[in-house]
Amino acid sequence: MKSFILVFAAVMLLSAQSYCTEIADSADVYLITCAPGSESYSIYGHTALRVVIREQNLDVVYNWGIFDFSTPNFVVRFAKGRLDYMLGAYSYDIFVDEYRSEGRAVWSQKINLTSAEKERLFGLINENLRPENIKYRYDFFFDNCATRVRDILAASATDTIIFPEKERKERASFRQLIDPHQKVLPWLDFGADMLLGLQADRKATTADEMFLPVFLKENLSASHILHGSVSEPLLEEAEIVADFPAISLNSIRIMMPQIVFYAVLLFVLLVTFVLGIPFLGRFVDITFFIIYSIIAILLVFTNFWSEHDALHFNLVILGINPLVPLLLFYVLMERKAVVLSRVAFTVSALWIPASLIAGQGINPALIPFVLIIMVRIFWHCKFGKRL
Repeated sequence: MKSFILVFAAVMLLSAQSYCTEIADSADVYLITCAPGSESYSIYGHTALRVVIREQNLDVVYNWGIFDFSTPNFVVRFAKGRLDYMLGAYSYDIFVDEYRSEGRAVWSQKINLTSAEKERLFGLINENLRPENIKYRYDFFFDNCATRVRDILAASATDTIIFPEKERKERASFRQLIDPHQKVLPWLDFGADMLLGLQADRKATTADEMFLPVFLKENLSASHILHGSVSEPLLEEAEIVADFPAISLNSIRIMMPQIVFYAVLLFVLLVTFVLGIPFLGRFVDITFFIIYSIIAILLVFTNFWSEHDALHFNLVILGINPLVPLLLFYVLMERKAVVLSRVAFTVSALWIPASLIAGQGINPALIPFVLIIMVRIFWHCKFGKRL
């Protein structure tokens, strides 16, 4: 309850227009960066703004990364791109203690703002705290806790903030930027690479990179802010608030999806071309055509109906194509579908060359994963046999 009163008082003080200049003069604003964690929702790190009002003895964190797992149809809403995040404000000590308990490093950097810029920042925070604005439609690449901080700082600057620029050849794609963070959870990395489309392979500008907290910290540290005709560093040197080692990566664990899928592929090859046991072949068909049909339907949904633009134009839909669910029907009915199988096999075979030409990244584990179903489709093609 004490922390709630503290936050409520801070919000009310920032909202009181008659005190804005006085508050700004006695306030300091900090960029807070939190290291990645080991949970799926924390592997990309986190960003928040800290406001310290010395005369009022207030120390509050404004956090745009709050979401509610109890939201009705949480998974469905997230998949559709209709999940709302919100801004929350609470005690700095509570915020830091949470990350210390998770063993995650925290850095603090004072932001070089004038009183007028801090006053404008407080006004924008107040606007964000209005009931009609406190929630926002989350977008992983373009509207999240880090981009919200980037944008509110840029909007607060009296003149302008000058971000560092990179040559195009030095830029990484969105997919390349998130891959190192996802390696800690290889199966999540595999799933993300399977669902992300060509949007994720677009080269990210310096501003784009800041959707990741580590790049927000790095790029803002190299940025300058204009105060009149004087260019000054936007951020001061980072202070270590909580010091913990980075999560170590295990190479065997990283390769686990590849190992599993190549082992399954070997099994399917043996069943298809060596063992020749009809019952076992039918068992493999039913099992894998059901699994891959579900994935094919998921890919159709994410390509055409999800509001996440990053999931559109995903060429994996060729490798695991919409003809697979149709083939499942023939498998279950024990009917031949030679022509349909040949069409499906041809479409699947186009996946890798099409991805290479279009520039879509391919997770190494996706290759054996797609080959598994291609082997069974190939068997149903009856190549070399009369139709």
